[in-house]
Amino acid sequence: MRRAWAFVGVAGVVFGGLAHLDVLPPAVAAGLTVVSTVALALLAHGGGSLATEAVALGAGGALAYEASRPYLPLVASGLLLTFVFGTRAMRSKSWRELALHLGLAFGGGAAASWVRDAQDRTEVSLWLTAVTVAAVLASIPWLLPSEGPRAFALRRAAGRAQGPLRMRLLRAAVLARKLSEQPLPRRLKKRVMHALDEVLALAERRIEGRGSALMESELARSVDHLGRIARAASRKAALVEGMHADAGALRTEQETLEAEVAALVELR
Repeated sequence: MRRAWAFVGVAGVVFGGLAHLDVLPPAVAAGLTVVSTVALALLAHGGGSLATEAVALGAGGALAYEASRPYLPLVASGLLLTFVFGTRAMRSKSWRELALHLGLAFGGGAAASWVRDAQDRTEVSLWLTAVTVAAVLASIPWLLPSEGPRAFALRRAAGRAQGPLRMRLLRAAVLARKLSEQPLPRRLKKRVMHALDEVLALAERRIEGRGSALMESELARSVDHLGRIARAASRKAALVEGMHADAGALRTEQETLEAEVAALVELR
């Protein structure tokens, strides 16, 4: 949620600034457009996995914006937002959801550009209000659900794997989805996300034929540890919801929880 609000703020700065880049030399204006669009794309993407694709799509959005802006400004802004939300749309669960995601991104970009330009030559307070509204309109695709970047990357890697490795990656994708939904402490969540990144990196090397069987056993061990952490986190959530349980049951569950969370020590 914090990333979504950060996106609104950055989108306001970008949409407010893009309208006034014509006073700069063309090369500088184009460079600022690329940098700001790539930053928006990375913020919308929200993860290290597939970040390369986010950068490429952000740069493509800047190119599409610069190419169409002199002729169709509203379409240019719509294309820019469509590229910005490209990797987020890729993680949709169906073609219908993908089309809706891209359609909202295009419509939000066009609407944002129209609102901003409608108040472009008015007093500063009205213009700032218009830019704020434009930023909110540009952020509409955040309302749609989207699979996390790590879960999607693991699932995509599983599609290229075979045998036991495929099943482990599918399990890791499910665990990534579950763990991202758990209210884990910040340090714990950071280590879990790092472990998922390592699982993905090991899997990619095995799929490409690099590494040894020892590497695959390490991957399996990491997935098992993540599974234990997910079960421990789910049990803790269930305990919090069921505070009516007697003290003895709570004490037993707490001991089990502490034993399973100790698996974190083995994560690298």
